[in-house]
Amino acid sequence: MSEPILEVRDLVTRFYTEAGTVKAADGSSFKIDRGETLGIVGESGSGKSVTALSVIGLIDSPGRIESGEIRYKGEELREKTEAEMRKIRGNEIAMVFQDPMTSLNPVYTVGQQIRRVIRTHQDLSKEAIKSRAIELMADVGIPEPEARIDDYPHQFSGGMRQRALLAMAISCDPDLLIADEPTTALDVTIETQIFNVLDDLQEKYGMSIMLITHDLGVVAGTCDSVAVAYAGRIVERGGVDELFANPRHPYTRGLMRSIPRLRADTDRLTPIEGDVPNLTSLPPGCSFHPRCPHATKECEEYNPEIREVEPGREAACLHARGYGAIPSLGDRYSGEEEPGDGPAVADGGTNDV
Repeated sequence: MSEPILEVRDLVTRFYTEAGTVKAADGSSFKIDRGETLGIVGESGSGKSVTALSVIGLIDSPGRIESGEIRYKGEELREKTEAEMRKIRGNEIAMVFQDPMTSLNPVYTVGQQIRRVIRTHQDLSKEAIKSRAIELMADVGIPEPEARIDDYPHQFSGGMRQRALLAMAISCDPDLLIADEPTTALDVTIETQIFNVLDDLQEKYGMSIMLITHDLGVVAGTCDSVAVAYAGRIVERGGVDELFANPRHPYTRGLMRSIPRLRADTDRLTPIEGDVPNLTSLPPGCSFHPRCPHATKECEEYNPEIREVEPGREAACLHARGYGAIPSLGDRYSGEEEPGDGPAVADGGTNDV
């Protein structure tokens, strides 16, 4: 098996504030294979964006990466100097940030901003840079790119601005693209178009994608594998089809139950009780146990590491199958639904895009 393009192991990133120490990433681990799209999904405050910023070395004071490994193409990024990281950022690893409405500089044309990125990382002539910028705008679906290259951001819609940001991100043919909630503030129709563009770009450039989102429907429609984040940790990992069909962590199962379904007359939304814990004062033991209907005394005392529960499936739950001594989660379910009967993608259980 080939080496993953990115492997993160036991990442710990903390922010030291007057209110206390925020454990934004508290031992996260995941990997992305070449050409793969990994979705990192979870509620707001689960540490998804901080994990992405840690990967590309953009954690500012009062934040600090405390420990862990971030290996890109087998090399440890935490050992790189800032000058070395600047060469990697934008050139080999690119990132699209959350809000397309504010991410572009309003006083420069869209073309100037795309050309600047190209000029920073590639030794090309002025004419070649402009030609490349027009090509990129066409790649992301901006109509009449030769004319629109001289437009300012305020002349672009939200969807067109996001396309321009994608053009900037892929301008140097990166091997890994990190997309952090790339359709924030866009309507569903435009959201679908943006993800179609991402699929086309991945096919053309052969890049891997880390997609950060809170939308399980997006994950079902665009990703190959998924990592579920909760309270700064990855609590479940696996292939999209397998995880949607049979989630092993109770938090993942809770997320599945909270998705609006097409059969609204027969299916009720079941919210996850309680609130996401304060990252400055996480509960002892498993961070999810105060909200988990299946928690036991062991859950209050032990914070399980994520581990394999079946081939290709991992979960950080004492009661997931594979932990041996402690009864499985299935033994604690009651009623007509069994753990293996989780909502499947084909069942219409997600708002697919």
